[in-house]
Amino acid sequence: PKSVPPTPELLLALEADSERRLRGQQPRGSFLERGPAEPEHRIRARLRLPRPRERRCVPATFRLHDDIRDKLRPIAVTLSFSIAGTSRGRRGTRGTRGTRGTMALPPLEPAL
Repeated sequence: PKSVPPTPELLLALEADSERRLRGQQPRGSFLERGPAEPEHRIRARLRLPRPRERRCVPATFRLHDDIRDKLRPIAVTLSFSIAGTSRGRRGTRGTRGTRGTMALPPLEPAL
Protein backbone atom coordinates (compact mmCIF):
# COMPACT_ATOMS: atom_id res chain seq x y z
CA PRO A 1 0.00 0.00 0.00
CA LYS A 2 0.98 3.61 -0.53
CA SER A 3 0.87 4.28 3.23
CA VAL A 4 3.76 1.85 3.94
CA PRO A 5 7.20 3.54 3.89
CA PRO A 6 9.90 2.09 1.55
CA THR A 7 11.86 0.80 4.58
CA PRO A 8 9.10 -0.24 6.99
CA GLU A 9 9.69 -0.34 10.70
CA LEU A 10 7.60 -2.61 12.92
CA LEU A 11 6.62 -1.61 16.44
CA LEU A 12 6.42 -4.82 18.48
CA ALA A 13 5.07 -5.58 21.93
CA LEU A 14 5.32 -8.91 23.75
CA GLU A 15 3.17 -9.29 26.83
CA ALA A 16 3.08 -12.30 29.17
CA ASP A 17 0.40 -13.53 31.57
CA SER A 18 -2.07 -10.76 30.70
CA GLU A 19 -5.14 -12.80 31.75
CA ARG A 20 -3.64 -13.33 35.20
CA ARG A 21 -2.93 -9.60 35.55
CA LEU A 22 -6.52 -8.78 34.57
CA ARG A 23 -7.62 -10.87 37.57
CA GLY A 24 -5.39 -8.72 39.82
CA GLN A 25 -2.66 -11.34 40.23
CA GLN A 26 1.06 -10.82 39.78
CA PRO A 27 2.70 -12.06 36.56
CA ARG A 28 4.66 -15.30 36.97
CA GLY A 29 7.75 -14.10 35.15
CA SER A 30 9.53 -11.16 33.61
CA PHE A 31 11.30 -10.19 30.39
CA LEU A 32 15.00 -9.52 30.95
CA GLU A 33 15.55 -7.08 28.03
CA ARG A 34 12.76 -4.66 28.91
CA GLY A 35 13.37 -0.93 29.17
CA PRO A 36 13.50 0.84 32.55
CA ALA A 37 10.02 2.36 32.05
CA GLU A 38 8.41 -0.94 30.97
CA PRO A 39 6.58 -3.21 33.41
CA GLU A 40 8.27 -6.58 33.95
CA HIS A 41 5.62 -8.51 31.99
CA ARG A 42 6.00 -6.45 28.77
CA ILE A 43 8.76 -5.76 26.27
CA ARG A 44 8.55 -3.32 23.34
CA ALA A 45 10.89 -3.11 20.37
CA ARG A 46 11.34 -1.47 16.97
CA LEU A 47 12.41 -3.61 14.05
CA ARG A 48 13.55 -2.09 10.75
CA LEU A 49 12.97 -4.19 7.63
CA PRO A 50 15.36 -2.81 4.97
CA ARG A 51 14.65 -5.43 2.25
CA PRO A 52 11.57 -7.48 1.36
CA ARG A 53 11.50 -11.02 2.78
CA GLU A 54 14.58 -10.41 4.94
CA ARG A 55 14.39 -12.24 8.25
CA ARG A 56 15.03 -10.24 11.41
CA CYS A 57 14.86 -11.22 15.07
CA VAL A 58 14.22 -9.41 18.33
CA PRO A 59 15.68 -11.31 21.28
CA ALA A 60 13.34 -11.75 24.21
CA THR A 61 14.29 -13.79 27.27
CA PHE A 62 11.50 -14.58 29.71
CA ARG A 63 12.47 -15.63 33.21
CA LEU A 64 10.06 -17.56 35.42
CA HIS A 65 9.92 -16.23 38.98
CA ASP A 66 11.15 -18.66 41.66
CA ASP A 67 8.47 -17.89 44.24
CA ILE A 68 5.35 -18.73 42.18
CA ARG A 69 3.02 -21.55 43.12
CA ASP A 70 1.19 -22.00 39.82
CA LYS A 71 3.87 -23.66 37.68
CA LEU A 72 1.63 -26.06 35.77
CA ARG A 73 -0.71 -23.69 33.90
CA PRO A 74 0.64 -22.30 30.63
CA ILE A 75 1.83 -18.71 30.49
CA ALA A 76 0.25 -16.99 27.50
CA VAL A 77 2.56 -14.64 25.59
CA THR A 78 0.86 -12.17 23.25
CA LEU A 79 2.60 -10.51 20.31
CA SER A 80 1.13 -7.34 18.85
CA PHE A 81 2.64 -5.20 16.12
CA SER A 82 2.01 -2.21 13.93
CA ILE A 83 3.86 -0.52 11.07
CA ALA A 84 5.49 2.71 12.22
CA GLY A 85 4.58 5.83 10.29
CA THR A 86 1.27 4.56 8.93
CA SER A 87 -2.00 6.15 9.79
CA ARG A 88 -3.60 2.78 10.30
CA GLY A 89 -1.17 0.07 11.38
CA ARG A 90 -2.10 -3.59 11.37
CA ARG A 91 -2.27 -5.36 14.68
CA GLY A 92 -1.89 -9.06 15.24
CA THR A 93 0.13 -11.91 13.83
CA ARG A 94 -0.21 -14.77 11.41
CA GLY A 95 -2.05 -17.72 12.83
CA THR A 96 -5.49 -18.40 14.21
CA ARG A 97 -8.17 -15.77 14.71
CA GLY A 98 -8.10 -14.43 18.28
CA THR A 99 -10.49 -12.32 20.31
CA ARG A 100 -11.17 -8.73 19.23
CA GLY A 101 -10.64 -9.67 15.57
CA THR A 102 -6.83 -9.74 15.75
CA MET A 103 -4.79 -12.67 14.56
CA ALA A 104 -3.21 -14.87 17.24
CA LEU A 105 -0.46 -17.44 17.15
CA PRO A 106 -1.48 -21.03 17.81
CA PRO A 107 -0.65 -22.25 21.35
CA LEU A 108 2.99 -23.23 21.82
CA GLU A 109 3.90 -26.61 23.25
CA PRO A 110 5.53 -26.52 26.72
CA ALA A 111 9.33 -26.65 26.61
CA LEU A 112 9.72 -28.63 29.84
